[in-house]
Amino acid sequence: MVGIFVSAGVLSYVVIPGLLIMWDRVLDHMGSTGEDGVEEKGK
Repeated sequence: MVGIFVSAGVLSYVVIPGLLIMWDRVLDHMGSTGEDGVEEKGK
């Protein structure tokens, strides 16, 4: 049981910052598209 909680804690410490960094890069990339004049295919 302890191993499950420890692994869940380590996973959250690794995944959550990773998701925050990814989201920050996505927002930064979306914000820089207008300045660079590069259109996203999704837009």
